[in-house]
Amino acid sequence: MRATRIIILALASSLTACASAPPAKRGSVADADPLRRAMVADIVSGLSEVYEPTATVLVPSRLMSGAFDTALLAALRARGFTVGDAHATGDRFDSRVELLEGNMYCVTARVDKTTLSRLWVLDGANAYPGGAWTRLE
Repeated sequence: MRATRIIILALASSLTACASAPPAKRGSVADADPLRRAMVADIVSGLSEVYEPTATVLVPSRLMSGAFDTALLAALRARGFTVGDAHATGDRFDSRVELLEGNMYCVTARVDKTTLSRLWVLDGANAYPGGAWTRLE
């Protein structure tokens, strides 16, 4: 009887070890404040300097669904940009935030063949740009 319990316990343990974990929720490193609010405002301001908001239709090149992406699209609309769906005609748009090292982030916004990039620093509760926008065409 004791051997049967040991076999059942071993079998249950091995089945539990093989069970898959739920997939991790994907998002941007900028989904948390204060980084999100500061970066969204900065990206919208930077794009507004290069493109006329009322004359520009932005079409996201990927599904933009996280807190950062949602806030960015709402801010672009509020500034006057038209944000279309995947079937709309307009300029392909994407924006990403990547952790470089420690508390430094690289913000990249692409509109068709134009890329704007900027370094950002998160210092505790403060987020600020670490330099000027660079523009690559």
